Amino acid sequence: MKLAFPIWWRNHYRLLGPVIERALARGWDVECWHAAGEDRKSRRRVRPEPTPAFRSGTPRTQPFADHAGLLRLLDDVRPDAVISLKPPAGDVAGRSRWVGLQYTLDIGAFVDAAGHTPFDAVGVHTEYWRDRTADAWRILEFNRARSRGVTPRAVDERAVAATMRRRSAVVGFPEMDQFHQVDRADVRARLGLDPSRPVVLYCPFPFRSNPSTFWTRHVYGGRWGRLQQRWAARRRPEYASQVAHRWDDRRVVEAVRAFCDANGAAFVVKVRDKEHGLGLRGFLRPAIPAYLTRAADCILDDYRTHYPTRMVELMSVASLCLHFFSTVAYEAAYAGVPSICVTADGDDLGFAPIWRAWFLSDAPGTSFNFRGVTYPVGVAALADGFARRRLDDFPVEPAARAQYLEKFVGPDDGKASDRLLDAAAALVEAGR
Repeated sequence: MKLAFPIWWRNHYRLLGPVIERALARGWDVECWHAAGEDRKSRRRVRPEPTPAFRSGTPRTQPFADHAGLLRLLDDVRPDAVISLKPPAGDVAGRSRWVGLQYTLDIGAFVDAAGHTPFDAVGVHTEYWRDRTADAWRILEFNRARSRGVTPRAVDERAVAATMRRRSAVVGFPEMDQFHQVDRADVRARLGLDPSRPVVLYCPFPFRSNPSTFWTRHVYGGRWGRLQQRWAARRRPEYASQVAHRWDDRRVVEAVRAFCDANGAAFVVKVRDKEHGLGLRGFLRPAIPAYLTRAADCILDDYRTHYPTRMVELMSVASLCLHFFSTVAYEAAYAGVPSICVTADGDDLGFAPIWRAWFLSDAPGTSFNFRGVTYPVGVAALADGFARRRLDDFPVEPAARAQYLEKFVGPDDGKASDRLLDAAAALVEAGR
């Protein structure tokens, strides 16, 4: 069996690394095709990184510069199947079998408005996500239409549902397979964390890639201090109370630091490598504010740690995770770590109504409000009262966690990658 994995971004190894590992362990012929000029594909600056090391072997790697280069690789290598996080263009039909792997909302990019898909098979996390494919498509279409200044198109829900019933297989979340190979003692030793000390993992907000609103720029995330916030309160009186009470990022960081001190925990901050201050803009506005640097015991990014992924390693030793509507909630639930979703008004956060209708919602039963797994806490409550809370106030309840995994993540058996590979093998065998 010969497999190819297009790697458009190096962080794709975070999701595809476990699948590549299992394919190598089966003795299959594996190639990773790297998109060239990654740092020129968006406004972010990307530090060059080597291909991750795999325990079960070494895949062959080849670059491709553009779509034509990808077609040449397909014709030259002739893989039995291609496993991809992005859909192929229409002119790859017949060159190989294409298997898509969902990553949360991206499932909406795997179909078009009429329900057609270029994939021969699609691995989805759970039935919940399969049933939400049309809704995910609407969110992505809303973004596309807004960027072009046009009206969003309608989607044929019945056609999308029929396509997903035919083409998709529930496989789980392959990224989570890494949890079953993590050596927690080694992680703590490597990061200099005391073996007996609880770890509070903090994922900050806002960064440059977050939606930019008046609230994030001048009220919550005002980098220039109280003078900037008082100016904001005069300009927008509805924020005067928040400014007066200091319900802002600096105060949240202080509260997390005080909580860690009261509970004897380490304050560990995880940032994304692409958010680091690079170039003139980063110099003028550092991605990591000085007050967070002073408060944290350590700050870690994901440079050169896409596989094994830094987040999985940190979550494996964490006792609690705090985030702002981040998909790390799924990783926390899989690891058995309670998480706190820091909430605020959706307009202030920059979430359009279609985004917070179900995906970025804090309604009970959603990804970010599931009692016994993830707990929503408002900025005001966190700033004013978090220092008095205890780790035991945020338990993981086994029954709730099982329900959460079944709905959003998939089985915690470490076999999601194998299920995806089995689906690819069955597709190839059926074609033969």
